[in-house]
Amino acid sequence: MIGKAGQSALGPEIRCLVWNILKAKRTHWGRDFKALIADRDLVLLQEAVLNAPSDELFTANDHFEWVMARSFRHPVSGVEHGVKTGCSVSASEQHFHLSPHAEPLSQTQKLLLVTHYPLQGETTTLMVLNMHAINFVTIAKYVEQLDQLESALRRHDGPTLLGGDFNTWSPTRLARFLEVARGARLTEAAMSRKLKLAHMNSHLDHVFYRGLTLAKVESLGGYTSSDHAPITAAFMRLPPAGGAAPGVPAAPG
Repeated sequence: MIGKAGQSALGPEIRCLVWNILKAKRTHWGRDFKALIADRDLVLLQEAVLNAPSDELFTANDHFEWVMARSFRHPVSGVEHGVKTGCSVSASEQHFHLSPHAEPLSQTQKLLLVTHYPLQGETTTLMVLNMHAINFVTIAKYVEQLDQLESALRRHDGPTLLGGDFNTWSPTRLARFLEVARGARLTEAAMSRKLKLAHMNSHLDHVFYRGLTLAKVESLGGYTSSDHAPITAAFMRLPPAGGAAPGVPAAPG
């Protein structure tokens, strides 16, 4: 972990950013990143890096605590790659899961990072799942990583936010992912966005939730500092009088 969180608990509004940052290597990435996180409470990054020139953007920020799970470390440069979750509240719990299989060319595994955060006036926590799904493998190997996600979802009945690059570039992959999400009573934050030829004319990045009310979600297609568009979303968590957690809405069929 790096950085120090500026708040003690999340809510009632939770503003998040989900973004595959392409290893923070494109021109103007730092400028875009600072602007995008300025009003956020929660940030989920994929293809994040550590021991890299972008480190100062994280260490110099006194608003977020950052938790990173490493997929691999470059043997020459020492740069670490993985997924990183930042929050204005310190994590009360954190776990990570490496995919059972590795990418065939790079021989690197992909990641699921799970963090928990306290909520204002509640004893339950918000579970945040930041996932970068395995890409160039068979559907059977893809599903084995989804089994890890399904297992993590079963361990928490409370409010949940799932975001990341799920590599859902085929109808079969998307269908299997949706099966897991709906089985966990998650609702997708549907948004208007353009298809990209580079992503096989499919949407790879998604946000799912339960136990929260979606106020706004947007795919920011005008950014060029990554090959993935950043997604911003705002949720409300409003416990009823007496402090009991609200009911969990069922996902649409």
